[in-house]
Amino acid sequence: MNSFDRLQDACARCLVRYESVASDRPVLAAISGGVDSTVLLLALVALRQNGRLPGPLHVAHIDHGVRSDSRATAEHVVALCDRLDVPVTVRRLTHPEPAARPARRISEDKLRSGRYAALLAIAREQRAGCLLTGHHADDNLETVLFRLLRGTGPRGLAGIPEARWLQGEGARVLLLRPLLRTRRSTLESVLERAGERAHADSTNGDLHYARNRLRLETIPTLREALGIGLDVALMTVASTARAANEILEAQGLRILTQRARHRTNWRLELDLRDLDADSLPFVAEALRQAHVFLHPHGEAPLTGWLERAHALLEKTDGKRLAGRGGLLVERTRDGLLLVDPDRAGPPPRTHDGGQLFRIDSGRQRFGATEWWLDAFEHPLPPLVPSPAQAGRFRALLDPRAAPLPWRLRTRRGGDVFWPLGADRDMSLRRFLQSRHLPRFDRDRLPLLVDATDRILWIPGVEIAETARLKLNTRRCVEVIAGCG
Repeated sequence: MNSFDRLQDACARCLVRYESVASDRPVLAAISGGVDSTVLLLALVALRQNGRLPGPLHVAHIDHGVRSDSRATAEHVVALCDRLDVPVTVRRLTHPEPAARPARRISEDKLRSGRYAALLAIAREQRAGCLLTGHHADDNLETVLFRLLRGTGPRGLAGIPEARWLQGEGARVLLLRPLLRTRRSTLESVLERAGERAHADSTNGDLHYARNRLRLETIPTLREALGIGLDVALMTVASTARAANEILEAQGLRILTQRARHRTNWRLELDLRDLDADSLPFVAEALRQAHVFLHPHGEAPLTGWLERAHALLEKTDGKRLAGRGGLLVERTRDGLLLVDPDRAGPPPRTHDGGQLFRIDSGRQRFGATEWWLDAFEHPLPPLVPSPAQAGRFRALLDPRAAPLPWRLRTRRGGDVFWPLGADRDMSLRRFLQSRHLPRFDRDRLPLLVDATDRILWIPGVEIAETARLKLNTRRCVEVIAGCG
């Protein structure tokens, strides 16, 4: 099997590993016109001819607009795609400042973020299941060394991942890098034997960019001193870090899966009570994964934010921390609450008396919040499940002490509540504080009130003493609530 056949197999195996995402949807290839992406395109075209692609092939080319020959590169890519019979979309980036002036040279991070934003937009337009790039083994080693010099943890030292989700603006696509185990020298020889040519990026020689200095000056100097030992050392670091990172992610996911409650796409609570000592080092990773899950664009948190969020565990409940994209973390009595207030939406306005609550009418949402409630009338109080088994989100109420109609509303100034088993009523504000309810939840919590506006039940918290079942209670109303 020659090198080109092995490259085809590498691409095919990569697509098969993620066939649940890529199946029957267009395959989008990011082609810059360089050696690596050109070889990637040739391999994908060969797979298409052999019927080994999961869907139609489409090419995306991003013109960064920072060099004088970028239009010529775009024309080269378009001509190549025309010859290979592959549809192509070219997108030119615009920048607020002229890129031609060296003093105003656009940063690598801005170019990268602009490129991926454009690629995501094209993927959304084409309804692509996956986006393939031509990153190769030399890129991976360069990335490991770059991150090592800048300072990073196991995730950074693990190098470039084969797959990750690229998302933003309500869309996402799976980013795949099938050539990560292939050296650049192999790609160059494959391109030469194929009789094709690449269009070199003139900015690759610009030493004002840190990555170019590393590639053109630092790595050659280290290779001259260490020889092949440099590559072996970096690959060892990457493989060791990758194994450590897999353990870290698995343990973080375990904590998130087992201890997340009231989870929506914009909110979750981490119950960290009685966490064993072996799990404590992985709480930060669980927080990182929760941030990625809740962030509107799936962004990971900054290291500083992650450290401050973890430090909240040493503080009293009610302390808060704002994060990227408006994400909020609040210390609760049981752990941490993570929420995106912008996507949560405002609580319903119930100044006019509240939302009418009907019995035996099916599940009812409380405005646009995460809360829902349902109610059933019984001729006799049900014996199962017991209150202890049912938990705090089920209540049995005596309708004789609570005149209809019942309503749902949010709290108001001056509200009072008579807790179960208490001698008298008390300020609702003081009661919620005594139960350590998260500050964010207090204004969103649905209060079930009767026709006299007396609070009968606070879902997830407490039933009122006046509404509890008595020895002579026959007809009762069962109310079930949920958050999510």
